[in-house]
Amino acid sequence: LGIVAILLGILLAASQANEWLKLSIVGTPPYTVATMPDPDCEEDELAEEGLSLAECQQLAYAVHDISISAPGWFKSFHTSVSAVGLLLALISVVVGIALVDYRAWAAAAAVRVFGALAVVDVVAFTAVVNSGPMIRQLYLWGILLWFFIHLAMAIAALVGRQDEQAALR
Repeated sequence: LGIVAILLGILLAASQANEWLKLSIVGTPPYTVATMPDPDCEEDELAEEGLSLAECQQLAYAVHDISISAPGWFKSFHTSVSAVGLLLALISVVVGIALVDYRAWAAAAAVRVFGALAVVDVVAFTAVVNSGPMIRQLYLWGILLWFFIHLAMAIAALVGRQDEQAALR
């Protein structure tokens, strides 16, 4: 469980940091298609990346899907959820290291951290379900996947902690 916590914690931390950054640079929702700025597709960058103008525009519009479909509250709410998720993911890496190193406090901390991550996933799921269809398409399955991963890890940590306590009796 410790090694899994370390690996998935690093992956989740990177994902949450990326989400936090993406939401901080996307324009304040809600854009409309008419008020969305034109993509900045410079010829030298297109050539460097090997992209056509249509591909560049499609990438820019994909970034603006959040602005077009998100309700006004979504950006600040999801930024906050991403920040909390990032912090908990980093803590889960520390707890994973402690689990690998057989620290006495690690089992109890693992239950709390993985449970808190599952709660954050439920909160994010609730927000995404109550937003626009493009937001649901972007986030729903990823959030569900992380929820079941965190739930399984919390259950595994809880069972491990109970086994550890039973062995001490």
